[in-house]
Parts: sequence; structure tokens; C-alpha cells
Amino acid sequence: MGCMLRSDPMTFCDIYLQPETAFEIVGHLGEMGCAQFVDMTPDVKPFQRNFVTELCRCVEMERKLLYMEGEMLRDKINVIEYNTLAPKAIPLHEMAPLENILEKWENDVLSMSENQTTLLKNYLELTEMSYVLNHIGPMLGESDITEESIFGRSAGGDTGLLGRLFVITGVVKRSRSFPFEMMLWRVSHGNIYYRRATQDAILQDPQTGQDIRKVAFLAICQGEQISARLEKVCSGFHVNLYSCPQNYNERMDMMVQLDLRIDDLERVMSKSKYYRCKALRAVSKQWETWMVQIRKSKAIYHTMNMFTLDITRKCLIGQCWVPDLDLPKVEDVLARVSVRAGTNVESFLLKSDDADEPPTFHRTNKFTKGFQALINAYGDSSYRELNPGLYTIITFPFLFALMFGDVCHGIILLAFAGWMVSVEKENMDKTSKNEIWNIFFGGRYVILMMGLFTLYTGFLYNVFFSKSIVLVQPYWMNTYDLKTVESSQYITLNPVFETRAPYIFGVDPVWALAKNKIMYLNSLKMKMSIIIGIVHMMFGLCLSLFNHTYFKRYYAIYLQFIPQVLFLACLFMWLVTLIYMKWFMFSGKYVEIKRGAGCAPLILILFIDMVLLSTSKPVEDDCDAYMFESQEKLQRLLVIIGVICVPILLFGTPVYLHKIYKKKKEEALKRISQFRRYQRRDSDNKRAEEKILKDVAKYSTSFGELMIHQAVHTIEFVLSTISHTASYLRLWALSLAHEQLSEMLWVMIFAKLGLRDTSLAGGPKIFIIFAIWAIFSLSILVVMEGLSAFLHTLRLHWVEFMSKFYTGAGYPFKPFSFKAILSGEGKEDKSEAMCKKKAGAN
Repeated sequence: MGCMLRSDPMTFCDIYLQPETAFEIVGHLGEMGCAQFVDMTPDVKPFQRNFVTELCRCVEMERKLLYMEGEMLRDKINVIEYNTLAPKAIPLHEMAPLENILEKWENDVLSMSENQTTLLKNYLELTEMSYVLNHIGPMLGESDITEESIFGRSAGGDTGLLGRLFVITGVVKRSRSFPFEMMLWRVSHGNIYYRRATQDAILQDPQTGQDIRKVAFLAICQGEQISARLEKVCSGFHVNLYSCPQNYNERMDMMVQLDLRIDDLERVMSKSKYYRCKALRAVSKQWETWMVQIRKSKAIYHTMNMFTLDITRKCLIGQCWVPDLDLPKVEDVLARVSVRAGTNVESFLLKSDDADEPPTFHRTNKFTKGFQALINAYGDSSYRELNPGLYTIITFPFLFALMFGDVCHGIILLAFAGWMVSVEKENMDKTSKNEIWNIFFGGRYVILMMGLFTLYTGFLYNVFFSKSIVLVQPYWMNTYDLKTVESSQYITLNPVFETRAPYIFGVDPVWALAKNKIMYLNSLKMKMSIIIGIVHMMFGLCLSLFNHTYFKRYYAIYLQFIPQVLFLACLFMWLVTLIYMKWFMFSGKYVEIKRGAGCAPLILILFIDMVLLSTSKPVEDDCDAYMFESQEKLQRLLVIIGVICVPILLFGTPVYLHKIYKKKKEEALKRISQFRRYQRRDSDNKRAEEKILKDVAKYSTSFGELMIHQAVHTIEFVLSTISHTASYLRLWALSLAHEQLSEMLWVMIFAKLGLRDTSLAGGPKIFIIFAIWAIFSLSILVVMEGLSAFLHTLRLHWVEFMSKFYTGAGYPFKPFSFKAILSGEGKEDKSEAMCKKKAGAN
């Protein structure tokens, strides 16, 4: 099995396939997902590839299925999913029957859809006409429209002119009714009688199936020119005009006839929709199987287009990357398929050395996949480089928990992650369209580990929803009586208190009652952040030693690793040493004045004076300026060592590489001159010559370029040791902010508004207050604060930790895998795009 320490070793192979077995072999490799194929003909245009015809046939069948899927979604028909084994790809000799079946179903659905659209269009016209007669008819009254009054005008253009009055009736979209009315008034200069129906009609668009809101209107104008203008306005607003009969009886007869026609049309539409849905349901039973088969076949032909066809040898020749652990599986597939097909020449695989940098492939499982995704989001590691994902499994949740330490909040994270783990079997193979759920579910084990470590740091901080719990006997003895405590509420802890044995684990719960609690927690968590940050960075530097050793960059050990470690240790590891010395050497319990808490030197002042090479002054006149004798001399020696490391980092690597590159360039030039003189110019020799030319280009780097590159890295390292150390103070800041915000919500909402109410209404009231407090705690403290701590932890790993040893200059291993293609991770190639364009044109 693979190891997360480094990426899997990869082998570049030349694969030779017989044409009659190529489809089946590539299909098996797609099921295995262990081979990344390389395009051997990148200069060949898509329509000139060997299998572009078969690929276009697959694309056309996929288009038909996608069309029928759209129709099923339109009628709310679900595609039936089967939890059985995925079907295999369709070989070429079985493609024609499926094409005929899909063409038949597409024609049937198309004809039924067109008929349904026509019926819906007729139904819309009849419904609008009935709506106009029902709401505009009463406006005309029961009297006939005679020559002495008004002559109606129909939509077909038949116009009667008596009394020079024209009647126009129709329906307009409600969203356009006001602009339509304003335009009619402007065109007619106010010489119009206009009325709208009091009730709108909700109708269905026959093309899209969406509901549309329309309103009927009545417009009466005088004069033929104004009527023609109004007609143009109606045409511009896409208004449907309908005629209105001349007398009341005709209007009533038309309404009855319309009702009968609408009833008949509804029955016909219901029957046609039934047959259409029946056909779509029949397709839905086989839709998933057909789509999987077609997409697999399309992917196979797309992969086979990357091969070259050797006419003389009658075989397909391709190149691919295969992990070393999967090589026996690939060779076994080639042998089995060749034997089953009974070919005269077996398909085979040959290892090749002529390749560029191999891709990076980290073999993960469901537990480590989420942690590896955090690293890949920053950048894929270089080939065989140390993988930070292995160490992130511990360091990431630990640093997160330092900023999020609360036992109860950890239980919430643990419960949420535990629920996702319990339902992972039902959701592993499902693809959800909810991106937020996909992110949370993909990182369920990351959240699980964060919850576990939060429990640990919560016990360490002794925080349970901002409250402390007495697990064992406290260190501090409470000598106050009840009256004193009630009058002051908080006490000030100092070393003169009577004490017991130290608290066995974490923060003493008595600190929760102390006035100087914030001062104590500030000092503790700030120093803890510095210690953990420097140890974390030192660990990253130590990992760079293993990279230098593995890649045989032995010069980097002496010219980069050792100076970097000395620089960091002489300055910042000495800072950690001073913190521990202050903790152990000074205390308020000591009787000796110089060892008391009041004489403890200020570490920050000591460190600044050390860097500036100045002499520190004591805190008080009776105190010592330093913790021990000769401390000033030792600190100056450490600063000198750190300063000496900087020019070694700056000049060592460029000088050494320039000397080595010059020597190797001369050797490469001699090789290529001898090579061109004695070797033949065939394809194999041409590859060897190109490889030598690459070496010549690599070793032609000037000393100036090497110097600039190293100067940037040196300046970045020296400055980053300061900025990165300060960056770890976010552990202190976010931890303190999280605890104080939690305490504020508890005191200001739950305790003050709920627990302190001793009246009869306090019982029901506390349930409401608890719900409010729980909502704020979950949304702000768990979700928002958790997201903030997560992002800060991610930054500490990407910038402060990984920059010490990780380059991330590789590219990922993307094997030909049906699982990735069916889940939507595969991308469209140029040949497929060309086929879709061609199908759309037809």
C-alpha cells in the first residue's frame, strides 16, 4: 500500500495495444483509475484524430439523453437510480442498436412535445378570449353595439367605422400594463377611453411552462389614424387582441362556445400529457444505464485519440504514467484481455526513461483525504517531496483547538462530525448540488479530529461554556468569608495566599473568581503561543533536512539547513529558553528578594537589548538585570552567530552552484558534439539529443540569476523568522477572544436575563432566554468563531510551517478514471466540443 510520507513512485510507460482489444483494455484501465495518459499527437487537430467519428456518435447520443432529461425535469419525473454495479461501456458493434432506440424515443418525445406546445398555445388563446369576454363584456353593458353608438374592431383587421369610434380589446402582461397605458395616452394625446379589468389572469406560457400574469383592457378611440397608431403600440408590446361581438346575445353565445371548446381541449391535453409522461417514465428507467454507458464509451474514444496508429505494426501506441504499485495490475489486464480475445500478438507495456517530471500522487483513504485536500488547496507537492499532509493530521486540529478551547463547543463539533461519519455509507457515492454540504462532508474527519483536540484544550483551559469546573482540589485556598465575597464578588489572587498541592491538570478553577484573571491568562497564552510557534517552525526546518538528503542536495545541508537552524535557534529558541527560565527561577513564594516575582526581568526588554547589543537594566535597584552571570556575553555570542549565518545563506549556494553548473555545462557540450558527430539522426537519437540540450539550458543559468534568486530567499527567511513568530500570537488572541465572548454571552444573556429572575415568570422565561443564548452560541461561537479559527490555522500551516520545507511546484496525477468522469470532475476536450458544435448546427 502507499504511504503519505512521500508521493507514490511513478513509472513512464509506452503501451502497445492491438486495435481489436484496445477498446476493452482502455475500458478496464478506466475502471481501475490508475493510468494517466499523455497526448502523443498534441499538434493534430481534433477532427483529424483516429476515432473522432465514434466520439461524435457518442456525443450525439448523449445530447439526446440530455434533451430527454430536460423534458423529464420539466414534467417532474425523477430518473430511477439503481444501486447495482455500473454498466460497462458500449463497444462499437453494439452502438448502432442503441442509436436507433434513442432516435426513436427522441422523435416520439419531440412530436409529443410539439403537439403539447400547440395544444397549450390554442388553450392559451381560448382562455385569454374567455377572460376578455368575462371581464370586458360587463363594461360594454347589455345593450347592442349599434351604428348609433360604437362599432367593434377585431384583431384580424376587420374594422367597421360608424360614428368614427373604434373599440380595441385584448390582454397585456401585468408587468407591462402601466407602460402600455402610458404609451397609449401619449400616442393618442389623451383622446382615448381606457379601462383595465379589476382581476388579473394567471396563465401558462406554452413554450416555457412558466406562469404569466396578464390583465384584460378596453380601449375606445376616435379616428382611423389614432386607431392605426394604437395597433402599432399593441404590436410593439406583444399584446394579444381579441374581437368582441356586436350585441349582448352574441357575446353570451360565444362565452358558452368557448367554455365547451376549453373543456374539450383540457381533456385532449390531459390525455396527450398522460402518453407523454408514460413515454418519459419508460425512458427514465433506462436513462441512467444508457448515460453511464455512453459517457464511458465517449471517455474511452477520447483517450484512444491520444494514441498514435502505427500502420506497419498494426497497433495503437500510447504513453502513460502509472504508479509503481499498480504496474502489476495493468500488466495483468493487458495479458488477460489479449488471451480472451485470442490475438496473435499480445498487448504489452514497456518502461521508458524519456519523460519530464512525474506527476504527484498521494494515496489516501477516507480519513486522510480531507487533510490532504487542505495541502492540495495550497499547491501540489513536487514529485517525491515530503508531504505536509501526514503531519497536518495532528498539528492542524491541535492549533485549531488552541484557539477554540472549550469542552462544550468541542462536544458540539464532535457530535456533528460523528453524525456525518455515521451516515457516510449512504452519502459516499452520492453527488450533492449543495456545495456547503459537500465541503463539510468531505472534511468530516477533519472536524472530528478538531472536536477531539478541542475537548483536550477545553479541559486544559478548564472552560465549559465559559465556566470552570472543580475536578480535583484547587491549588488556591479560599480564606474569604461569605460577606467579603458577596461585597466584592471577585478576589485578587497573589502568592501570599495559602495554597495546597498544584492543580493536577490545566488551569486552576479558582482563577475564574480572580480580578487578575485576564492578566494571568494573557501572560500564559501569549508565552504558550510563542513556544508552540517556534517549535512548529523548527520542526518544519528539520523536515527540510530529509528533503535535502533524499534529493541528494548535500550542499544545501551545509549552506542552507545548518545556517537556518542556527539563526532560528540563536535568536528565537533562546527566547523560549528565557521564558522557561523565568517560570522556574522566579516566584512570589521565594523568600529571597532577587528570586521574587517583583525582580523577574522583562523578557521582551531582554530580547530587544540582546538584538541591539545593549546592556539591560534591572527592574528595581535591588534586583539583578540578568537571570544568571555571563548571560550578556552569551547573548552577544548568539547574536554574532546569527549574523554570521546570513552571509552564508546569501552567498554560499550561488557560489557553489555556479561552480558546479559551469563544470556540468562543459561536459554536456562535449557530449552533444560527440553525439552529433558519430550518431545517426533517427527518432531515438533525436530524443537523447533533446535531453542533453535541456541539461545545457539548465546549466546555463548565470551567476546573477542565482544570486538574485538566493537573495530573495535569504531576505524572506530572515524577515519571516520575526513576522512568523509574531504571527503565532494569533493563537493567544483568538483563544482569549473566544473565551471572553463566550463569557459575555453567558453573563449578559443567560445569567443576567434568565438565571437571576426569581419571580414566577422566571420559569417560562428561562426557556426563551436559553433558546436565544443557544442560538447565539451556536451561530457565533461555534460556526463563526470556528470558521475564523479554521482559517487562521490554515494560514499558520500554509505560510509559517510549510514555507520552511515545502515548494509545492508539482502537478497532480489525474488518471483516466470513470469514477471521476461520472462524478463531473472530467473536463470536455476539443474533439467533444467540435462534435457538439456540429450537432447543434445540424
